Amino acid sequence: ERRQRIYEARRKAEKAQREEYREALRKLAVAGKIIPSTRWRNIEDVVCEEPSYGPVEEQGREIPREIFEDFVDDWNDDYKSDRSRLRDYWRKAKSKIKLSPETKYGDFTEALLDAVAESSDSYSTARRIVSREEPVSSAKLYFDELVLEAKEGPSRSRRGRKDDDSSEDEGEIIEDGEIEDGEEVD
Repeated sequence: ERRQRIYEARRKAEKAQREEYREALRKLAVAGKIIPSTRWRNIEDVVCEEPSYGPVEEQGREIPREIFEDFVDDWNDDYKSDRSRLRDYWRKAKSKIKLSPETKYGDFTEALLDAVAESSDSYSTARRIVSREEPVSSAKLYFDELVLEAKEGPSRSRRGRKDDDSSEDEGEIIEDGEIEDGEEVD
């Protein structure tokens, strides 16, 4: 019975440590340091600085990375689902607002909601997407993409997005004997 109490206490403490670590990831997402397509190798140094990282790593060397990957994978799944709807809503809203780097997020969401106001289903879905803040609204992420596209042009802003057909390991080293795209084979 004593061993069982010790085991349960340790299990609760470890669960609390993992939740504190997830909260640190949420804060990094709100700060814009993590987005749904962020890879562990690109953010590991930043995450390791978090005070909640150490106790979770003591639970297992790979646990912080696994929690991070679950966090961004779940967030990316939600974003992909919302993004396709947002794209449709944006097509309708384009006539109501000209998007530029100076456009305010509130103006963007207002134009989206106005564009779909005639359909109660679309309006309630758009409202849900705009209102959901866990960890960052999909509408805010999509708005940031559109603003980046307005600043840099469509080809620059699309590079590296996870839903593209690009390789996750873009820029990897070409091994001897491998052929790069566009190279002719002799």
